[in-house]
Amino acid sequence: MMALRSGSKGVKDKNIRPLGGIPLFAHTARAVLGSEAYRHGGTLLVNTDSKEYAKIANEYGAGTPFIRPASMARDSSPIREAIEYSFRFFEERAEKFDLFGLIQATSPFTESADLDRGVAELNDGTRLKSVISVTEADVPPVWCNTLDETLSMKDFLSKEIRQKNRQELPKYYRVTDAVRIARWLDFKANNFDWYFDDSKALIIDRSRSIDIDSEEDFSYAEFLMQKRKPGAA
Repeated sequence: MMALRSGSKGVKDKNIRPLGGIPLFAHTARAVLGSEAYRHGGTLLVNTDSKEYAKIANEYGAGTPFIRPASMARDSSPIREAIEYSFRFFEERAEKFDLFGLIQATSPFTESADLDRGVAELNDGTRLKSVISVTEADVPPVWCNTLDETLSMKDFLSKEIRQKNRQELPKYYRVTDAVRIARWLDFKANNFDWYFDDSKALIIDRSRSIDIDSEEDFSYAEFLMQKRKPGAA
């Protein structure tokens, strides 16, 4: 499933805004459609509150069997509501799936191989319940802290951390939300929470872990897209 809510405030209509000649979401849609998982019986669902978005999604190979109610498409609406609505839709029609994946439309550098690696992890005969994409953190979290109104740096970093070079610190990872896949029944039983004791990280290279949430993000994605073109310097 890809969730395409209309009315984005940070970047107007970002999900359908052109990037590299096609709508932003279409890059991720192509990754899904090009995956082995899709070719072996997968379904690409776009969950949207917009008939316009649904029409565009259809043009790029996605199914849009329903329009999400406006009550679930507010700025404050949790994605869990859209997921649960999708589950009810399919289950009421007795349509069954083994796995459910949420693929982020605003991560245009996600590749088919990322999805296939995640599905393979869940199909390798273990009882793994979910995979969640992560990437190496830009900044070690031990270099971060909060500040009060005085902006005092007292105890901002512990003495132990201050005395270490970055190379001496562990490698830290952050969640990206680009790819999340879980077993259908386990995910539902877990109240649509991706995190289980039997969850595993799906590491995606930092150079491709771009989530577009601002004009600056969009400009950077355009720059990266231009560099990826054949013949680019």
